[in-house]
Amino acid sequence: MDHPPEGAGSLSGGKRIPRAAARVSGVNVKPSTAAWAGAASLLPYTAMKTYWAFGGTAGRPSGDLAARFRENGAPEVLVRMEQHGLDFTVLGAFAGMVLLAVLVLSRGRRPPRWSLLVPGWAGALLLTPYGLATMAAAPFGLTAGDAEGWSPWVGVVGGLAFAGLGASLALCTPAYQRRTGPQAPTPGGAEAVRR
Repeated sequence: MDHPPEGAGSLSGGKRIPRAAARVSGVNVKPSTAAWAGAASLLPYTAMKTYWAFGGTAGRPSGDLAARFRENGAPEVLVRMEQHGLDFTVLGAFAGMVLLAVLVLSRGRRPPRWSLLVPGWAGALLLTPYGLATMAAAPFGLTAGDAEGWSPWVGVVGGLAFAGLGASLALCTPAYQRRTGPQAPTPGGAEAVRR
């Protein structure tokens, strides 16, 4: 079955919209635009964490965060990373950026489809509400866990990162799912599918 050329799509208000953009949750946003927006939402967070890794103290509670991690039962690998100025959540942010890029790029070798859909949907469903709730609660000092010493703006920056990544995944994952899903009839027709 011939597939339409890249960029072919439906008409919306007299304008031609790429097929993936025309069907993303009723919102006319190209997946690549959503991916760039998601990556941009992570930049303040990674900048803040990098600033802390190099000794900055604005917004950060006093004391040794690695020791707090250990007291709270964090795995030793996370404690060691924190001791060396490497925050595991920044690694997660970079992994999220890579996931967004892989979801929207159409060139090169592809990992198995499920290996992108599972973290894409999980991130969309978990990170978006978590980020929105964090942004709403942080200015009022309402947080989960031990937040003593954290500045409220830290929660807003973190919430923006999580909600931005989650919302971008909510737009990019279904577009990827449609783009990579079965589009041609199976050999043998509908009978083969029923067996």
